[in-house]
Amino acid sequence: MLNFTRGFLLLLWTTGLILAPGLSAEAKTLKVIATIKPLYSLVASVMGDKGDLQLLVKGGLDPHIYRLKPSNIRQIHDSDVVFYIDPDMETFLKRIFKRSYGNFMAVPMAQQKNIHLIPYRTSKIWYMDADADAAHADEDARDLHIWLDPANARRMVQVIEEVLSNLDPYNRLTYIQNAQKTIARLYTLEEEIREQLRPLRDKPMIVYHDAFQYFERSFGLKSVGAILLKSDHTPSVKHIKILKKLAAKKKVTCVLGMPGAHPRIATVVMSGTNAGFGIVDPLGLYLEKGPELYFDMMREMAKAVVDCQDKYNLFEDFPGKD
Repeated sequence: MLNFTRGFLLLLWTTGLILAPGLSAEAKTLKVIATIKPLYSLVASVMGDKGDLQLLVKGGLDPHIYRLKPSNIRQIHDSDVVFYIDPDMETFLKRIFKRSYGNFMAVPMAQQKNIHLIPYRTSKIWYMDADADAAHADEDARDLHIWLDPANARRMVQVIEEVLSNLDPYNRLTYIQNAQKTIARLYTLEEEIREQLRPLRDKPMIVYHDAFQYFERSFGLKSVGAILLKSDHTPSVKHIKILKKLAAKKKVTCVLGMPGAHPRIATVVMSGTNAGFGIVDPLGLYLEKGPELYFDMMREMAKAVVDCQDKYNLFEDFPGKD
């Protein structure tokens, strides 16, 4: 019903039968902030060339350990709206959001209605086929890598459009049209990646850091364990030995690493198997920011999973291995 109503309003608008609130007034230049690159990309897709959009966490920095500079704090207070994932993802925002400031709106995407949340896995081994989620998930702690589910990305686009349209009704038509185009592209992207990864649904993987769960579930992939649960933890020798046995037992075909992770640990886990090694970048850290980043990031992740199936000399690109 909501889509029909929006479509009807668009028809009336484009035929000149109704005017947007404030249409006769001067358009407002929104100051918008998005915290991480995938979210920035979705916001940019909806905003188009309207307003001023800024990325908060730049370069190859991890949002889990990012520290705000005084210039960032001023930037936030000067903005109209800040789009972010959750205070438990961008922990650097907690200090600011504890106080009540009336000059900007903060929109936590993980707390929006109809965003699909998955419990955080609390064990580094989840190979059991039956009741794995119940046995190894913390219902009170949610995995916040929500953007890796295309259905969540589409819902995020809807939220972005609604917020921008309310703040800037003069450009509402642009936001609605851009959001509809972006959602259509996200459906196409999902089908494209699903077909690409369909042959790998029964190929067990081990992930370096458990930040991949939404992507796995969206495309029917199967991981059996993680080297790390959190990026700042060091795996124990005992755990590596367990993973090595698990990789051989389950015939693991791929170990997926993260940017900055050295593959030496992966080689120990993979020894005695035919598994390959690949790098997945769920934050698009090294991609150019912009509306295409989300689509490029998801395609690169899918390609990394496919390429990971081929075993090769992991250290040929790492000088000084001896």
